Amino acid sequence: MKLLTTLTLGVALTMGSAAFAADYTMRLSHGDNENNPTHVTALKFEELVEKYTDGRIDVQIFPSNQLGSEQEVAQAVRTGSIESEIVYTGNLVPLAPSVGVMMLPYAFTSTDQAHAAMDALTDPLNERLPREAGVRILGYLEKGFRVLTNGEREVKNLDDLQGLKIRVSKNNIAIETFRSWGLDPVPMAWAEVFPALQQGVIDGQENPYTTAVSMKFNEVQDYITEIHYLIWSGPLIVSERWYQGLDADLQEALNKAGREAALYGRQNSAEETEKAMQKLVEMGMTLSGAPEDEEKWQEAARALWPSFADDIGGQEWVDQASRIIAEVTQ
Repeated sequence: MKLLTTLTLGVALTMGSAAFAADYTMRLSHGDNENNPTHVTALKFEELVEKYTDGRIDVQIFPSNQLGSEQEVAQAVRTGSIESEIVYTGNLVPLAPSVGVMMLPYAFTSTDQAHAAMDALTDPLNERLPREAGVRILGYLEKGFRVLTNGEREVKNLDDLQGLKIRVSKNNIAIETFRSWGLDPVPMAWAEVFPALQQGVIDGQENPYTTAVSMKFNEVQDYITEIHYLIWSGPLIVSERWYQGLDADLQEALNKAGREAALYGRQNSAEETEKAMQKLVEMGMTLSGAPEDEEKWQEAARALWPSFADDIGGQEWVDQASRIIAEVTQ
């Protein structure tokens, strides 16, 4: 009788585990480490998805490019071999040019303006991206404006910038923006940046304050300038092929979880940016604020806008997106 009871209990436990097993596994890749706000947002998304789907979708997070570089994973999301990714907008542009409107230099002058534009552009982008790249956006993250770090000298104006070897992402908008400031920037994959700074292959890079902390750039960089030309934005994308294979209620649960996780991440980003700035000062870095001649940086970069149309979805789309941005940022 005791043996029968034990066997029955074991079967019941097995059946119970099966009953609560997820119907779908959703792998979520991102390129940052577990101390970065990206990962905090990913964890929140995991929590919300499993809540809103009653556990039918199991989100599994893979940080630090464990599944491949951001561009490699984006291609895998396109085919459906990986389900989802949080990807820097600049690394998605080669696959999905239309998202490049979020990278027009100096399109926003505040985080509030950037948030309004992200939210207003998500639906129009989701009308384009499934055809263009086989993906859709569930939520749009930001981690603050990208700031310039370097290990050579304090950069207070354009003259100070000259001669520095600055890494940028492999994106034409970033490359041409830095060229407009008189530099020959160095496009480089993210995973190569820290060792390149250590070895002196490059003098600096541009990313948010929080990234400077999480990547321990204080070990290889001394100075930070708030160039304000671009906010770090990153959509949480999902494979359109995989998404369309879900029931409508699960699709809506993902949409809801994505929107809420993005809002949570933005608030966390604001808090962490303030902490990061204080910590970087404590760790010995010099924070110079905005350039003394910031209007010159803005004028040179904004003059490039017409030349970017072919890279970011065509003139008609750029005009449409620009109108949307103008309407919500006034």
